[in-house]
Amino acid sequence: MTDDLTVEGRLGALFAHLGIERAHFGVQNTAEMDPIIAAQPDLFASLAMVGLNRLLAATVAPIADRLLLVHGDGAGADAVAANIGDLPAAECHRFQDYMVLTWTDVTAERGAELVPRWLEFLRTAEAARPASQPATMEREGEVAGITYRLHGSGPALVLLPMLLSASQWDPIIEQLAENFCVVSLGGRHLGGVAFIDGRGRDPGYLRAVRGHIHEIDIQPGQTILDVGCGPGSLDRWLARHTNGANPITSVDINGYFLREAAVMAAAEGLSDIITFGPGNAEDLPFDDAAFDVVMSHTVMEECDAEKMLAEMIRVAKPGGKVAVMVRAVDMRSLWNLPVSAAIKDKVEAPVPSVAAGGCADASLYRRFGQSGLTDLKLFPTTMNVRDPDSYTWKYYEPYIYSLLTEAELAQWHAAKAQAIADNSIMLARSLHCAVGTKPG
Repeated sequence: MTDDLTVEGRLGALFAHLGIERAHFGVQNTAEMDPIIAAQPDLFASLAMVGLNRLLAATVAPIADRLLLVHGDGAGADAVAANIGDLPAAECHRFQDYMVLTWTDVTAERGAELVPRWLEFLRTAEAARPASQPATMEREGEVAGITYRLHGSGPALVLLPMLLSASQWDPIIEQLAENFCVVSLGGRHLGGVAFIDGRGRDPGYLRAVRGHIHEIDIQPGQTILDVGCGPGSLDRWLARHTNGANPITSVDINGYFLREAAVMAAAEGLSDIITFGPGNAEDLPFDDAAFDVVMSHTVMEECDAEKMLAEMIRVAKPGGKVAVMVRAVDMRSLWNLPVSAAIKDKVEAPVPSVAAGGCADASLYRRFGQSGLTDLKLFPTTMNVRDPDSYTWKYYEPYIYSLLTEAELAQWHAAKAQAIADNSIMLARSLHCAVGTKPG
């Protein structure tokens, strides 16, 4: 049964189907690839980490001699820099004056700079360790829950999905495909879809969302707009939560997410309830007063908060509800591990990760207070993650590693093992929530 396969098992089945014994790889982070790097380093003709803001040297050390690290300035750069020194054989490329956040559209914005550097690296790596040429005539398909599309011909260059990048690899695929058979992967088990979908199924996160939805007080038949729906994880949950009584319109600027969202909604029999389409939170493609409920969860961090809130209010009907949840980067997190106070001070400090003009703090309350909305409900809440093997945990923890000394890291791993053994392990992060009613 493929339902029981690990991600590395799914990828292994895919590579076997395509006849790939060695390939070049492009990723943003190595979360899905870590076990494969450890167990099968010979599978890698090369690995390029593009737009990374997480790095753990020990994980990629087995293939450091065929590793390209492409990163930016600002948030996450310190975490990368702290590990690069332990990878002297790796090649590095730094985007000057360019901050890479989780949602940064790297290939669209810096593709012209990236592609020549990457192709030069690939030519050298291919000469040293030739990659397999896929042994299939199929240009697209699905194996073990992972979708694939082939572009061009030649040695295999496998691209795993980025996290939240709107364009993903699309702006540079045709250039890469002039010299390689580019195999772009997708599906609910990889990248940002797996990250958001995993979070959207976590009871601790859903507890926070459920509290926010409860304050909206959605009535049967009311129309709902979800702004920045991602892969539609919360929309599918909400459709079930409301027993299908509310038509849901869901928009996002990320075409990759929208494609995956539609596939997953159809698989769960929810296509008649949820409609997915393109939409920019700062310029929503709807008439005034179009929806009874306009909501958004952890999106206002990534755009101009003033424009987004104004647009949400514009498309809400008079008497309709406007609701926003954002991450709280102004509040400490909780890693419930028995570590020293010094380590807690490091790992629980707020991590600033917000776009220029975005909102990820208590200013959400002021924004709602000054918006003209009435019947305000303003409150913080928390999400928690208890599974250390979840994608969410695996995404956040490498940043923690970059903050710790070797001795502190040993203490961290011992404390983590103890917390797992006594069933108290937990990561908790705060969120700010607001709900208001449009006058009229």
